Amino acid sequence: MTAAIDFLRGNWPVMFRTAIYMLLPLSIVQSVAMNSFFGDYMGFTLNFDSYEMNSETEFIIRIVSSYGILILCFLLGSILLQSLAFTMLQEYNEREDGLENVTFGMIWPRMWHNTKRVMKSTLVMVGATIVLIALSLINPLALILLIPGLVALSIPMLMFPCIYSFENINMKKAASKALRLGFGTWAGLFVINMVFGFVMNIVSQALALPWGICAALVAIFGETEDAPQWAEITVHVLAFLFGVIMMFATYLTSTLQPLSTAYHYAHATERKDSVTIDSDIENFENLE
Repeated sequence: MTAAIDFLRGNWPVMFRTAIYMLLPLSIVQSVAMNSFFGDYMGFTLNFDSYEMNSETEFIIRIVSSYGILILCFLLGSILLQSLAFTMLQEYNEREDGLENVTFGMIWPRMWHNTKRVMKSTLVMVGATIVLIALSLINPLALILLIPGLVALSIPMLMFPCIYSFENINMKKAASKALRLGFGTWAGLFVINMVFGFVMNIVSQALALPWGICAALVAIFGETEDAPQWAEITVHVLAFLFGVIMMFATYLTSTLQPLSTAYHYAHATERKDSVTIDSDIENFENLE
């Protein structure tokens, strides 16, 4: 955890500039979808009795669309966040001067390579989870056992995208290594993610306060016929801006999680296999 914090503190200018290219556009889309979802939900709740059947159908379509966009954005944001963290670590370890004078164009080939690998591994984990949940619905006992099983597996599999990005191995071997190293250092990996998850939750809650106030005002003004037009426009703009700030700042804070996972992976590799990952970083050109 200390290594991840030190890395982010020492290289935050480069991380921030790169995050603007990768995560700020996504934060803008998320802010629009989030405000649309909250506005539709509050409007439907405050005017429930006045909604007709066609209005309910329209509401369902709108709110499902907004929520679906949010889920897709969160999934894509998680992929880009991990790719950003892994790429920066690889560049930092490979260059003699670290990330000094590094530009987005210089790291784009490696970034694209890591993004594809993180995306593949993430989709495999999501697909496997959906299949397990579907199969467990057949038997109530299996459904009860599924929850602790998923919790136990989810911790080691946090290293799956990291290993698949850092090493020139296929997906099956990366998943197998993640399970082996993850279960071998399960407690440490759990504590790291629990602590950073707690910190990220506090930060996100604090950042959500100004957005929540503005979003509530938008809903209130929407139900007030004599509300000044300038006030409505102002709260709409503020709700959008605070939503963008909230999502972008949350992503920046969340960078600590994949960074700490990558450092834990290096530690676990040295501890369990008595090897380092330097050779894989140096031979990046030979990766698939």
